[in-house]
Amino acid sequence: MSNFFQFGEKLASYDYPVINERDARASAGIMFLLGTITLFAFIISKNLFWANLFTITFILEFLIRVFINPLYAPYMALGSLIVRNQSPEWVEAKPKKFAWFLAVVLGLVMSYFILFDIVTPARLGVCLLCLLLLFMESAFGICLGCIVYKKFNVDLQNCPGGVCETQEPRGGLKRSFAVVTLSALLFAGLYYGLKEYKYNGTTSSKPSQEQLDSQEFAKEEHTDKSNKCTPPQWAIDIGHKEMWLKHHGCKE
Repeated sequence: MSNFFQFGEKLASYDYPVINERDARASAGIMFLLGTITLFAFIISKNLFWANLFTITFILEFLIRVFINPLYAPYMALGSLIVRNQSPEWVEAKPKKFAWFLAVVLGLVMSYFILFDIVTPARLGVCLLCLLLLFMESAFGICLGCIVYKKFNVDLQNCPGGVCETQEPRGGLKRSFAVVTLSALLFAGLYYGLKEYKYNGTTSSKPSQEQLDSQEFAKEEHTDKSNKCTPPQWAIDIGHKEMWLKHHGCKE
């Protein structure tokens, strides 16, 4: 149980807990990709369903990383599977824990926006900040939270960004497969739960523009037909109402 609740792996080559930087960068890339897709989905459809869904997974990811174990975080496990054939790049765990704790704080802010359905520039700003941090780490290997941590700690031995040669074997592939599979099932449950209880069985809380245009066209068509089949007063006055309706192809 003590190995379940821990931050960082303990290897014989290091006298401090370490994190595989390749796993961290891979997971950051996955989250950046999904976050960007959901952001564009919101811009196009004005629908927050997918953005909210991704944000919830983002929050859960970093809560698991910081308070349980990074090895059991879904995106981290998926990233480790993708880069499993690459040589590990071990870095000290402490800076990563600080950086990921900042991600938890951002996640709590986003939770507030989700719970109260608040859509403001502040929410967009937090979203863009998260995407920026994920992009910096995945594309350039720059952990901004780690840099901030380093400013206040001079005794760090192995910050992210350094190359580590190690012969330690990569293990835990079965565990990663199990975590990814379980996470997929939990994601499916989260999807249907959010869809059912927050969006009332639909991923769109507002009618689409096509639906509005279709409704407007049907309304105009009905109005035009009604006007077309309404005989003028002069035809009624001279007793030619039925003749007028027949002439215009209308039935009374």
